[in-house]
Amino acid sequence: IQFPPLRQKEYLKCTTILEDQILVLDDLMSPDECKLFVKFIDNLPLELTPPKKKGEAERVNYRFSTTSETFAERLHALIAPHLPSFPYPQSSKRREIDGLLRLPHSCNSNIRMYKYTPSQHFGPHYDDAICDTKTGTRSEWTLLIYLTGTEDGVEGGETIFYKNQRGKAQEIITPPLRRGTALLHR
Repeated sequence: IQFPPLRQKEYLKCTTILEDQILVLDDLMSPDECKLFVKFIDNLPLELTPPKKKGEAERVNYRFSTTSETFAERLHALIAPHLPSFPYPQSSKRREIDGLLRLPHSCNSNIRMYKYTPSQHFGPHYDDAICDTKTGTRSEWTLLIYLTGTEDGVEGGETIFYKNQRGKAQEIITPPLRRGTALLHR
């Protein structure tokens, strides 16, 4: 698969929505790049998601999945200059060293592209850490890039996060749905 080209951006602001949990990079992809990717995805052999299995989130959308170390490296090169250093995950033994941070080192080579039509959705779920079959690295964050947004007349479709705090009402966090925006979460 030959992915459309992406141009490196300078001076993108990384906005923290929830510390060490949700980050947003606006304008990671230009409007023209987004249009190219929409056209690219429309020409892929998309499949409708199969019915959910026990324990899975309900979802109805079109999708395509491929493995591409080259495109994963390109995505990493695009986002890395704009991201902060991260603490090691809670499960890491290195976490015991107070204040130890490191830069993001890669993106997973399992590239998934989703297309939602009106009334399609992806129900509440947790993204698990997965092992990259090509590099052996384990994922810590999920990267979503919105190719369309409110600028295109899209209503709904935001990614919704539920912040649970013991003894308090559940807080809902909904980052804005903007074309070209990268949303990273864990």
